[in-house]
Amino acid sequence: MNEELYEVAFSGAILEGADIEQVKAKIGAMFKADAAKLAHLFSGKRVVIKKNIDQATANKYKTALTNAGADCEVKSLAVAETPVQAQEKVVAEPVKAATVKVVAEDVPTAPQTDPLGISANDIADLNVNIAPVGSDMQDEIKEAIAPDLDLSGLDMAEAGSDLGEIKKGEAPPPPNTDGMTLVDS
Repeated sequence: MNEELYEVAFSGAILEGADIEQVKAKIGAMFKADAAKLAHLFSGKRVVIKKNIDQATANKYKTALTNAGADCEVKSLAVAETPVQAQEKVVAEPVKAATVKVVAEDVPTAPQTDPLGISANDIADLNVNIAPVGSDMQDEIKEAIAPDLDLSGLDMAEAGSDLGEIKKGEAPPPPNTDGMTLVDS
């Protein structure tokens, strides 16, 4: 399993000359996405579409998104950012006070968050969306149609009456066994 893994990401950018509404419609159909999911995809934030895939699969995603008019990014996951590199990116201006040199040995390694290469997005039962604020959480309730029943032969006991068990009648007489005999065999 030394195969290099990739991720496909999209940040809402479209190709030059493409119509945004057509791109949204094509991507919505491609990913079976509702309006909320499309709004998230086109929010301008970087959204990972698929990760931990081989290069051929990443290229298929890129081709499909490009054909839809979307400008996506394919990135190799092999060159991961070290905590020192991430910290250097965050610092915008050099500090004029005493500079502390961070040595990679002093920084603890980040916990492994994806040990098996499977994320929640890869498991259909865990892939869920959150409804927007104020949306109706219950499906439409269909009014039940009362069945047409003939209840004319039924009667109800009055409130508070004793609904004890049905009283048993007298036991029938035992069968007549006068004509029977036992024979030794």
